Amino acid sequence: MGMFEREQISRSILNLEWTKHIEMGSQKESIGHQKDISALDIDDGDQMIIMASHCGQVSVANYKYLGREKWKKPMALELDNNSLQTIKWCPLDLRLFMVTTASNWMRVCDSTMEKVINGAQFEGNVYFHWNEHNVTNSKVAVADGSRNMKIVDFRVGMSLPQNIRWDDVPIDVVQWFPSRHHYLYAGRRDGKIGIFDVRSTRSVLAEKSIHTAPIFGMRISKDGRRLISADRSGRIHVADTWNFQTKFQYRDQFDLHPRRQAHLEILSGKDLYVATNFARLTMVKFEENGCRKWTESVEIAPKVLKNKPIVFRESSYELIAGHTFNYLNVLSLAKSRQYQNEEEN
Repeated sequence: MGMFEREQISRSILNLEWTKHIEMGSQKESIGHQKDISALDIDDGDQMIIMASHCGQVSVANYKYLGREKWKKPMALELDNNSLQTIKWCPLDLRLFMVTTASNWMRVCDSTMEKVINGAQFEGNVYFHWNEHNVTNSKVAVADGSRNMKIVDFRVGMSLPQNIRWDDVPIDVVQWFPSRHHYLYAGRRDGKIGIFDVRSTRSVLAEKSIHTAPIFGMRISKDGRRLISADRSGRIHVADTWNFQTKFQYRDQFDLHPRRQAHLEILSGKDLYVATNFARLTMVKFEENGCRKWTESVEIAPKVLKNKPIVFRESSYELIAGHTFNYLNVLSLAKSRQYQNEEEN
């Protein structure tokens, strides 16, 4: 994709339309993903999509074959009757992926051998982030709603994590800082966000009360400059990663159902795009142009999709979302006639 095309997409990404509605398997032929889609991820190469269901089924599909009915059999993992909530590829080894369950288990699986190779049960709902920057000893940070966040070192085992306590308030979300693999961000139940150095025995390095409701999602832009967080009151906050100074804010409505599984995904570049499930699936664009700051938003799906998993495909500026049963929807840029003519020229 050329620079001109990327610039056009940056200007117009909120002009979106659903371009694909794809069935991911066939029950009649007993191939492909035949259950609901409760969790979703795509690898760093934007090719291999991995899906999970509430009944424990896990399947993989190649993006370039979407809609061509070239389905693979679901993996023969021993995860039957496990309600899978999240699924993530290992950023350093594409053979591995991680799943979390509604019963608070986190399991590491091998996609080539199709088996679970490690696992541990935590105290509450599991939120984790795999450190992709430490290539020699990648660790996983875990928040489970307890007073301690855990650092899992696979050389030691998942049953013996390093515990980091931050006062006496439950911790719900964690996020590693890009490039500096020892800095860890955490979000507490009371809306406070802090930075930790996992090499040190010191407490929090810096902290600030940013939210007034429990935080359900946290991300850091690839350049390490912006910290994006979202809470259950319907607020998105974009801050400087070091001094927590507010850069942007956005507020919407949030469905406060206690079993609500909310999702937060970002696409960061010249501008910042955030997709999240508040009362409905919503895309927000944060743009900083000199001294002016712009915030645009668009509701892009009916409320039936508010609980469905979402993931950005960065190379094509697309948003992939789960739909009813075993269908995937792809949200793409709706090109105007003027843009199509410019592209042809």
